[in-house]
Amino acid sequence: MRGRRGIGIKTVKEGTLIVTVDIGLTSNTGYCTRLDGRDAKPFRFDNTKEGFEKFWGMTVASKNRLGCDEVVVGYESTGPYAEPLVHYLGHKGVKIVQVNPLHTRR
Repeated sequence: MRGRRGIGIKTVKEGTLIVTVDIGLTSNTGYCTRLDGRDAKPFRFDNTKEGFEKFWGMTVASKNRLGCDEVVVGYESTGPYAEPLVHYLGHKGVKIVQVNPLHTRR
C-alpha cells in the first residue's frame, strides 16, 4: 500500500465517532462507538463496493444518531485485504488509523 498510510492520532475528542474494522479476506466487521460508551451493534459487510457503501451508510447513520462531528476509522493491518477499504475511505474526509495489534492495550 505504497503512499497510502494511516495517520497517527494521540487523542480523540469527545465528539468523535470511533469506528473500528476487523478486516477479513471476503468480509469485514465494523463497530461504532463514542468515548462515553454509547455505541451501535457490530455489523458485517463484504469487501466489495456495495459492502463499502453499506459500511459508509452505517457509519453516517451512527454519526448522526450519536451526535458526533468527526469520524476516525481504525483498522488492523492484515496485508493487502485492507487496501480497497482504505482507498474507498480516502475520499470521505475521515481520519484513517492503521492499528498495530501489539499496541492496542496502551
